[in-house]
Amino acid sequence: MTEHLADRGIPSNLQSYVCLEVFRGERPVLLVSREDGDWCFICGEGHPDDPAFYRVAGIGHPVGDDLTLAEVLDLDADEEAERAFVGGP
Repeated sequence: MTEHLADRGIPSNLQSYVCLEVFRGERPVLLVSREDGDWCFICGEGHPDDPAFYRVAGIGHPVGDDLTLAEVLDLDADEEAERAFVGGP
């Protein structure tokens, strides 16, 4: 896992935001965004724009839990990638 991050110069403890469902392991990541450059790993369900619905985690946690996320580690600021299911395009 760390090699995917290291290959792109991303430290595994880089701050990222995850929705509560992803944080708790209840849902997979289906949306990755870089809003204002910040990494966000979201389940794809609608969430209020309220910090109470998100947690801060090192980027190594969501990527380590789902190595298919390494495919989108080249996103630039203000870009996003969405999929319908884990392993999907």
